[in-house]
Amino acid sequence: MNFIEFHEKITQNLPNLVLKTNYISGNTNFQYDAIELIKLRQTINFVEDIPYIQKEILELKKSWLFQSMSDNQKINSSQNIEVDNLVKLIVIKLGTFKEIAETSKLFGSNESILIRIPEIQSFDNLAKYASDFKKAIELPILDDSIKGEVNILSADEGSIIFYISVGTIAAVKLVAGICWAAGVIKKKNAEAKIFEQHAKTLELKNDALTTFVEAQKVQLKNILDSEANAIANKMYNHNEPETIERLKLSISTVAELIDRGVQILPISKDEEIQKSFPDYNKMSLIESSIKQITSEN
Repeated sequence: MNFIEFHEKITQNLPNLVLKTNYISGNTNFQYDAIELIKLRQTINFVEDIPYIQKEILELKKSWLFQSMSDNQKINSSQNIEVDNLVKLIVIKLGTFKEIAETSKLFGSNESILIRIPEIQSFDNLAKYASDFKKAIELPILDDSIKGEVNILSADEGSIIFYISVGTIAAVKLVAGICWAAGVIKKKNAEAKIFEQHAKTLELKNDALTTFVEAQKVQLKNILDSEANAIANKMYNHNEPETIERLKLSISTVAELIDRGVQILPISKDEEIQKSFPDYNKMSLIESSIKQITSEN
């Protein structure tokens, strides 16, 4: 495991992983005043999904630290040692994981992405993902305008993660555009299903309901066409019908993959590249980038 996907989380939270205390002179029962405990608890909760620190996290959550939600607490010497040692052990482990990530040849690569997928249960399942990734990523980036190529560099266990070089920064940006458009399509699909269910509650006549459903399908088709054309106009130096159809297939495939829990993310630490990929935890808030593309041109 190379810990690249956890690097940003580790970097952001390491400075806050510290038990801050003030010594209380003359108090024989409680020798320390522990402060800023809310921040410490929040930080522990933020990092608890990082591998290999679960034992320490569990022990911390059983300790006095999580028995109260107060920001300050008077504690004795043994309580101080108990939590301080656990926190310091987590810091040592996370610092090591951070160093492992930073020494990886994949770290910060502007030409690479990672794909996180649910656990694979069978070879048939793996073959389906491989076919979908070919349609979603490989076909569009092989275009002469992008000069991309796919090389699987590494893989991690658990929730399976593939680290993939796509050859060029342009290819990464193209994948980002496809993922963003797919998020828009996923959102519009969800909205269409809600509207359809609502229409059924209105007890519309069959003809009226059919007309409504068909209108929704036409709208989704038009949105998909617009997203594909916008990507072609921005990323390619041509937009033949075959190119547009290939992009539409990629966008639709990624939308289905997102529905199945797949996440496609950049490895690059470049802020612009990171922002060009959707936030998979906030897909309901995503908006089309077509207006932005138009204004930039």
